[in-house]
Amino acid sequence: MRININALSALAACALTTWSCSGGSAPSSPSLVSPQAAAGGSGQLRPLDDPPAPVPVPDPIVPTPEPTVPAPLAVIINIVGSVGSNAFMPNPTTANMGDQIVFANTDMRVHHLVLGDGTDLGEVQPGQSSAPMPLTTPTATFHCTIHPTMVGAINGELAPAPYEPPPPDDYYGYYRRRGH
Repeated sequence: MRININALSALAACALTTWSCSGGSAPSSPSLVSPQAAAGGSGQLRPLDDPPAPVPVPDPIVPTPEPTVPAPLAVIINIVGSVGSNAFMPNPTTANMGDQIVFANTDMRVHHLVLGDGTDLGEVQPGQSSAPMPLTTPTATFHCTIHPTMVGAINGELAPAPYEPPPPDDYYGYYRRRGH
């Protein structure tokens, strides 16, 4: 087999010229021989005038709001008398834990208030109010130590008034008046 050196030289010169025109790298345009490789191997070509499909954008992460806790309120319990559960208004009363409980004495007598757990709120003079006290339990009871029938409750049922025995038979002088 005889190789023509001139033909081989011409072929090398053509290859070298083609190589130098492309900048010495692989061509950047898709090959007509392999159109699927240019489209990412999907097997389908899109026309050049169609816009590309939009890229899905993930939804922004919306922070979950912190649960709000109601601000403490001042819950006022009025002292309106000195006998029974009707001596407090409202009674029973409603309050949230942390609310400030205040007793306002609108009665004409001094009252000494104590909570069911033993917390002593002290004396409340007529026309005065007790110091605010935060409610630390879901329910509470209270009473007046000067007037034992004065009982009240917060977020619960009224506690029964303490038992007081009836007066002696002749307490009102019934028998003495009739001559017995």
